[in-house]
Amino acid sequence: MTDDLLTVEGLKAYYQMNYFGVEREVRAVDDITMTVRRNEVYGIAGESSSGKTSFIKVLAAAIRPPLRVVEGRALYDFRSGPIDVARASPAQIEAVRWKSLSYIMQGSMSVLNPVRRIGRTFRDFAAKPLGLSGAAFEQRVVGHLARLKLPPEVLRAYPHELSGGMRQRVTIGLATVCHPEFIIADEPTTALDVVVQKEVLSLIRDIQKDMGASVVFVTHDMSVHANMADRVGIIYAGRLVEEGPTRQMFFTPKHPYTAHLVASLPRIGDIQQRPALEGRPPNLADPPQGCRFHPRCPLAVDKCRKEAPPLETVGPDQRSACWRWRDVEPLVGAGPAAGVTA
Repeated sequence: MTDDLLTVEGLKAYYQMNYFGVEREVRAVDDITMTVRRNEVYGIAGESSSGKTSFIKVLAAAIRPPLRVVEGRALYDFRSGPIDVARASPAQIEAVRWKSLSYIMQGSMSVLNPVRRIGRTFRDFAAKPLGLSGAAFEQRVVGHLARLKLPPEVLRAYPHELSGGMRQRVTIGLATVCHPEFIIADEPTTALDVVVQKEVLSLIRDIQKDMGASVVFVTHDMSVHANMADRVGIIYAGRLVEEGPTRQMFFTPKHPYTAHLVASLPRIGDIQQRPALEGRPPNLADPPQGCRFHPRCPLAVDKCRKEAPPLETVGPDQRSACWRWRDVEPLVGAGPAAGVTA
């Protein structure tokens, strides 16, 4: 096995639609290349409509029309053998789902059936991958719930009888009870208050360390990445525009979009109003020529409007897709204020 558990190469996944004779193609994931290492938390950030969700749908092998993989691969190097989920058959996906590849979905009620007790949901998700039944299966689930600080009585409850924090713990339990090698967490703290959010984040980190799993953690909240991620990848308009170790991304961003995301974080004692980024993300059915960020970029020059910059190495383990990355000023002091301690 290699040090990289996931290797994504030249991945293009488009929404291809044909309604009333009109063809439309939305380039939601457009030529992304990256890796996720073993026992690593890799954060993915970007504003709404940037392509984050479409990207992790491919990584989670949840590709449904009109979303289609046009080019590239997403290759996992599991203990059971390598698998390219962008091209794998349904039977191959079924063999690794939950057992090797798991998914914490956004919003607990997107996962939990409101008319089924929690115990029945665990059987639906995990009984077949674990190969257990009866008392042995229940013992495994109860023991796992104890690690999540949930009592056995939860198994007899309906989702509406649990608090939002307890439901989110249940969804984490569903995703981790089979001890998968790779976990995708899609905005797992959405709609939770800050106290519960902190508990859930700590729980995910502890479970990840205990199991030695790799985690792709998706959120637009950079302060969460500051406390969770080992490395962060920034997606804008369907493309990976910067990637690097979390501390470097906060102290020395090398892309103006990353610098804006970091600068938007509040600072203790700072009462100044923070300027918003002008404009809005481009239409991915008709993206602009050149760098897709150039219509909103304060550093844009003619070359930015004509040529798309490559994702190149700009520092130790850090890559940026920007012609003017040397001119992006470090945001001195942004790291500690955002909670970066790594």
